[in-house]
Amino acid sequence: IRERRRQQNVNGAFAELRRLIPTHPPDRKLSKNDILRLALRYIHFLDRLLVDQEDGGLQGPIRGPDSGRSITGPRGAEGRVPISGAAERDGVMLAAPRFPPPGEKAPASDSLT
Repeated sequence: IRERRRQQNVNGAFAELRRLIPTHPPDRKLSKNDILRLALRYIHFLDRLLVDQEDGGLQGPIRGPDSGRSITGPRGAEGRVPISGAAERDGVMLAAPRFPPPGEKAPASDSLT
């Protein structure tokens, strides 16, 4: 019973982490290893995004998901780069305008690959 409860807790934690990682398609089946790797990439991406915003702009291009083209558009307020639709950076699919503020859960429909 103890081991089953421990495994349920681990699986529950992975399920919650999976919900926080946006993927495309949203219902894509991921292994625990994939979840951890994508979480690391997503955290790294968000860290770089914050650093870029603090520096007043992008340090590297954000690639569009459909063609790999760079999106370097004009800076918006507070040094943020406005992005409509999804974008990709470091292999991470990002729907920028839909990210919740820190501490809130991401809706299950947000996506990352």
